[in-house]
Amino acid sequence: MDLTDVILLCTTILIVIFIFYISAAIVAQDWSVTPSYILRVLAVSLIFVFIVPMVSDFSSDQELSSLMVLLSFMFLVVLVRFVMVEELAVADDWLASIVISFIGVTMIFIIEVLSDQLLNLELQSVV
Repeated sequence: MDLTDVILLCTTILIVIFIFYISAAIVAQDWSVTPSYILRVLAVSLIFVFIVPMVSDFSSDQELSSLMVLLSFMFLVVLVRFVMVEELAVADDWLASIVISFIGVTMIFIIEVLSDQLLNLELQSVV
């Protein structure tokens, strides 16, 4: 792992932190930040950046790979529910975690496509 990989990894983690903060703030309609909430968003982002790609790329078979992507999203919903949503003031915790995960994953895929098309960077290997 050379310096450019480390810079790309750190940039990816920061982007994912920002995306999950924005998506949770949109859902909860609360833009305040506490130190414990920052640590929760950091934990979710680190797990998303490192664990989810390993699970998604677990299988070389196309059908099983699609299943692993779905299981990764379900894992992310549960993770967001029990780590991030605990500090948010929302009426329905599970619905909020599904919406936060969906907004977050959608924004990450949009940024991934834009970085690939505009900057010719492959974030797929990291995210």
